[in-house]
Amino acid sequence: MGVLRRYAEFVQRLPASEAHHHAGLGGMLDHGLEVTLQALLIRRGKLLPVGAEPEQIDKAQDLWTYAVFTAAMLHDIGKPAVDQEVMLFDAAGRVLGPWDAWSGPMSRTPRCRGYAVVYRRGRRHRFHERAAPLLVHHIVPDRGLAWLASDQEVFATWLAAISGNMEAAGPLGEIIQQADGVSVARNLSAGDAVRAVPGSAKALWERLLTGLRYLILEGELPLNRNGAAGWLVGNDLWLVSKRAIDALRAHLGAEGHTGIPSKNERIYDTLQEHGVLEPCGDRAIWRATVAGTGWSHDLTLIRIHAQRIWPQIENRPEPFEGSVTLQEASESDSAPATADDSKTPHSETFRRDGETSSRNTHSVASGADDAFAGPPLPDPVPTRPVTEASFNGGDSYAMTSHLSVSGDPDPPSGVGAPPSAKPDLASEDQGRQFLVWLQTELAHRCLAVNSVQARVHVVAEGVLLISPAIFRDFANQVPDTGTWENVQKRFLKLKLHMKRPDGTNVHRYRVTGERRQSLIKGILIQDARQVFGSAPRPEPNPHLKPSAG
Repeated sequence: MGVLRRYAEFVQRLPASEAHHHAGLGGMLDHGLEVTLQALLIRRGKLLPVGAEPEQIDKAQDLWTYAVFTAAMLHDIGKPAVDQEVMLFDAAGRVLGPWDAWSGPMSRTPRCRGYAVVYRRGRRHRFHERAAPLLVHHIVPDRGLAWLASDQEVFATWLAAISGNMEAAGPLGEIIQQADGVSVARNLSAGDAVRAVPGSAKALWERLLTGLRYLILEGELPLNRNGAAGWLVGNDLWLVSKRAIDALRAHLGAEGHTGIPSKNERIYDTLQEHGVLEPCGDRAIWRATVAGTGWSHDLTLIRIHAQRIWPQIENRPEPFEGSVTLQEASESDSAPATADDSKTPHSETFRRDGETSSRNTHSVASGADDAFAGPPLPDPVPTRPVTEASFNGGDSYAMTSHLSVSGDPDPPSGVGAPPSAKPDLASEDQGRQFLVWLQTELAHRCLAVNSVQARVHVVAEGVLLISPAIFRDFANQVPDTGTWENVQKRFLKLKLHMKRPDGTNVHRYRVTGERRQSLIKGILIQDARQVFGSAPRPEPNPHLKPSAG
């Protein structure tokens, strides 16, 4: 029970993954308990150590069971330390700083009453497995470690298992892998015969998209190089059609999913019907030439809006340095298409800098090097909500929760109950709730600053909040605060903004790029500390200048 309590206190309500299994609120706790239970059930049918004399098996029975129990519980314990960034808050919502998982549970931090989590950009695949042994002492008591170490064979396989070396872990590794697979498959609605809520299984297109996200985020579909499976150009991800779908089908099959179509055409149709794939006319496949420095390939591709894979711009990898050029339609395109054929209506080239050359030109700005080289700012692209509802989609997100301390006589409902949809727990005022949400999102880098799709821009006069886009984002993410118009009105009542000379609230700024200009509007906060707190603010955006109009 001590191990269970310490594990729950350590992981709180953190997710187990960013966009795969158990990606919701409390996912790591659920997954850890599920894997542990399943591993112990599998252990019942195993005689350990394999091939040993009956007397030795009987003598070491409890020790092997304890090894299975703790290894299953600890198999993902390194994720909070190396995959996630957790920010701590006091009861009033003030930032206390990042959680140092190496030092122990976040409950040890004085005055800590809440936390928020984002995933690290550029994290290393399976790095959390190698980090696990360094965190064991926070979960397993000294007596337990001493017991495990009392048998060299048990201890060696146990260390291998929690470090992710399942081959060296032998039968213990097999048990953990099998139990982990069962938990993952059940969470992804794949092969669980008994469901708590009838009809709660995920739709096929959701499982396909979740699997595709996993393959990309985990690096199993490499990007942006010669021989890669895909290339990110502007707001579009171009994937080699057959390679990506074949890998997706194999991945879902290995996880135990049923009902996955055997033909690529059916998968294309499903993803296209639900808006995951950008169609080429009435088909899913695009013919294009992908070119980099010293190489080029003619390929058949599928096109996905980057937000489907990386909802937050900050989490996207660096865009492809080369170009994707759509090929001209030929007479043969009038013939029936095969699985990887399609009709391409015109030739078009997409490059990293956002320039698109074609007979029907449209810009695809990446926002990386020339923040305002593209068209005017697009329609709002909401970041993930900070409410409990945000954990159902499995995307990148900012996630907040109350802190739960092991042994609390009366903890908030559940382990680490969420702070409700209102980010500022001490205030019912929508304007102040918006301000706290803004500060929190910026503190966790969940809101882009000074980029082409950013809602926040630093200017010489202060901080410009793009309006109404940023208020719409907040209203969409925290729906019980009312309409965006009301949120904006209440925020202006706080009188943190600077009015124009004519007494109006909305400031206009001219956006200047290399090829075009545009106009944006927003609320100007003169004191940047109201937005960024004590953290250093970014440099002013050189592309923005006040407009006299």
